[in-house]
This record gives sequence, structure tokens and C-alpha cells, in this order.
Amino acid sequence: MTAVRLTGAHRVWAEFAGVRGDSALLVTRDGAFVGRGYYPTVAELAQVVDLAQLRMR
Repeated sequence: MTAVRLTGAHRVWAEFAGVRGDSALLVTRDGAFVGRGYYPTVAELAQVVDLAQLRMR
């Protein structure tokens, strides 16, 4: 799994999906969204995935 901070077009799509904030992340596995894909905080992401499996980009 890979997590990236949102910038550019990803940030626009996240805001459209209701996820806002400077700490928002996009999370993918093999190019596909993990869960809903966009997470506003690491704490919310931790409720869905094991953070030890993440690679930050």
C-alpha cells in the first residue's frame, strides 16, 4: 500500500468527495483505492488499514 499527501488534481477530487485538509492522504494498493481512497487524517486511515503496511511517497 502507498499513501501520498494530496496536491493538485488529487486534492480537488478529495475535496469533491468531502475530504479536506492539509493532512489528507490518498491510499492505494497496486493502483486501486484502499477503502474509500481519500482519508482526512492518519487517525481515520488507521481505523481501516494497518499503518505498518504503508509506504509514504
